[in-house]
Amino acid sequence: MWYLWDLMERLPSYGRCFLCGGGNPKGLRLKLFLEGDLVVTEFRLEEAFIGYEGIIHGGILAGILDEVMWWAAAWHSGRACFTTDMTVRYKKPALLEHPFRAIGKVTRIGPRLIETEGEIRDLEAGHVCTVATGRYFLLRGERNREALKLLDYTECSERVRKRFLGNRDP
Repeated sequence: MWYLWDLMERLPSYGRCFLCGGGNPKGLRLKLFLEGDLVVTEFRLEEAFIGYEGIIHGGILAGILDEVMWWAAAWHSGRACFTTDMTVRYKKPALLEHPFRAIGKVTRIGPRLIETEGEIRDLEAGHVCTVATGRYFLLRGERNREALKLLDYTECSERVRKRFLGNRDP
């Protein structure tokens, strides 16, 4: 069994978030980590997330990609952001009960927007199931500081806390 969290630095979460929140009893409770400049998570989903017989719902896959790409943008900028748009391409079915790895990375940085790419790979079958690109609008000032204060930093290193809470944002 893979234990990603034993090897990498943990990112914060937002308690009620359906994707990363530990306080949402119906959510996925994804744990997000840094691997160099990448944001990664690993997961396995059960039948509650079915779209078609034996296959994970495409909206769930899109949500997971949005999460890893959002965190890539947030980590790179040290700021919270909003998703402005996202394009998803489903390449192969993502089968229930398989182990998956989702990766998000920054591809372009502008003064107000960050562009990202993401992918979900089936670790059992060895192929990429879903890919995406996204753009994220960076928050500034008090709005940014308030958003970052809402995150749960319990399992994060001092480096991660300083990146977000020690932010000298414009």
